Amino acid sequence: MKILLLEYITAGGLNGLPLPASLLREGTLMRDALLQDFSMLDDVEIVTTYDTRVSFPAQSQEAIGMAKAANPIKIWQEMLQSCDLALVIAPETDGVLTELTQMLEASAVRNLGCNQHAVGIASSKYATYHVLKNANILTIPTYTLNEWLTSNFESAVSFNDGYVLKPDDGAGCDDTFYFSDKVALQAWLNFHPDKQAGYIIQPYQVGIPASISILCKAGKAWVLACNQQMIKLQASNTQTAKLSQDYAIHYNGCLVNGVNKYHAAFAKLADSVVEALSGLNGYVGIDVIVDGAAIYVVEINPRITTSYIGLHESLNCNPAQLMLDLIDNPSFKLPVNLAAKTIDINLN
Repeated sequence: MKILLLEYITAGGLNGLPLPASLLREGTLMRDALLQDFSMLDDVEIVTTYDTRVSFPAQSQEAIGMAKAANPIKIWQEMLQSCDLALVIAPETDGVLTELTQMLEASAVRNLGCNQHAVGIASSKYATYHVLKNANILTIPTYTLNEWLTSNFESAVSFNDGYVLKPDDGAGCDDTFYFSDKVALQAWLNFHPDKQAGYIIQPYQVGIPASISILCKAGKAWVLACNQQMIKLQASNTQTAKLSQDYAIHYNGCLVNGVNKYHAAFAKLADSVVEALSGLNGYVGIDVIVDGAAIYVVEINPRITTSYIGLHESLNCNPAQLMLDLIDNPSFKLPVNLAAKTIDINLN
């Protein structure tokens, strides 16, 4: 069985462009964790590509270096012709994950990830909000900037704890900001009129930031890990910071299975999310905030997430084997003896 494994940043997706240090570190760790896990399986051959500026993917059976002038999509399409399965990890930003999912669906391979419909919805925080709201799943009110600027939502929604501004198609906490009051938010908007079209506004939700690592298929979910996210508010260096409180929100890593006490509640929520958004498949991450008995869904990540890095050690079980078991076993169940050891994934 030959599998094309592509982690977008390390595989040459930014061929000819600068490599962001934080994304490169995170992408390399995810790639190497997946390669390690798949390399332990019998009758599995992993092929991939790599940006020649990054470390060589030593545990793959075949790796093609992506030279500066190469066309990544063309190379990947050619490689797919000799593969049975494919797994793509890419940011939702600018439709990258959607485009690569379309590439897989246009080929003869079986996609280990989510389908184009699910990726398209989950790539938009605004669209995700409406899917969750329509399914009566607790989530954070989300507005486009144009909606917020032209309507009075503050009479119905509390922004007492502050405002969060983020790209609608952002990945992780990239370009995500917290503002303590409306004055600071408006000042930022005045300084960045070019960014307003693609951003959304949410009230800041207090609580424990967490994520749920799941396997899912045909509307059913299996929880692998309940993770605590390490989120930090850091005073930004923007001009608006001089006018009022203006913080950039940073993701510094997670404790895999660090909040396993919420397993039962997370499992119930994961089933609801997977049922609400058709096409979620394979490994998916669900970001949540726990505020007492309330669990708010923040977003859905239709791909491998950072938590995967520590998953094998946490579970004492190979998650790559579980992903392969899932695709062919109509009566799939998780092993009964899975561990839930807390593993610290520090991205600093």
